[in-house]
Amino acid sequence: MSGTVGCLVIHGFAGDINDILPLAKHLREAGFPVECPTLEGHGTTRRHMAKSTRHEWLKSAEEAYKLLSMRVDSIVVIGFSMGGLLAFHLATSYPVKLLITMNTPYKYWDVKEAVHYLREDFPTHSRRYIQSIGRIPLSSMLQFRLLLSETKPLLPKIKTPYVLLQAKRDDTVHAVSAELLATSVDKAAAPQISWYEHSNHMLLHGPDKEEVIAHVMATIRKHCPS
Repeated sequence: MSGTVGCLVIHGFAGDINDILPLAKHLREAGFPVECPTLEGHGTTRRHMAKSTRHEWLKSAEEAYKLLSMRVDSIVVIGFSMGGLLAFHLATSYPVKLLITMNTPYKYWDVKEAVHYLREDFPTHSRRYIQSIGRIPLSSMLQFRLLLSETKPLLPKIKTPYVLLQAKRDDTVHAVSAELLATSVDKAAAPQISWYEHSNHMLLHGPDKEEVIAHVMATIRKHCPS
């Protein structure tokens, strides 16, 4: 197992592993051991989601980290959207070789972008937002907001090498979040931002998908040479 690098990939709020599946598949095909936990309360029913808490979401990520740590020598943590917030918590509590976040919020819900895309493709996007509103309990939204507020004070403690990926057309997270995150972590993390012009929030399912995956793979190989 000498020198083995594993990847922990964490999905977003009210999502499931499909959020990050394209990347997880490429990582596995490249020979990396991968863990993709389904966070507590996610991927099942609205009632189950409503009963889950931010502490349980973090516990799900921690348990996946511990499982992966039994198989590898070092771990890359990759968080999509809210998964990035959980990744910050892991990076301040456990050894992390490299931290990567994708469309992770500092400021949440870009109303201007959301309205733009509703106008651009109303039949598709209106269904998406209506379904989201009906699917996400208010108690879960509160838990998310609390997680966000509790994560921000941790950022200055982040010294792990840190790479950020952000879609400029993100309709859920303010794109400026990437800059705010990059300036909030310790300078030792040497944060690097990559911007993607054509994608919205679902970065790993949009038109920049292949470029995003290639960049993640290259970044891991750079920081974790075999």
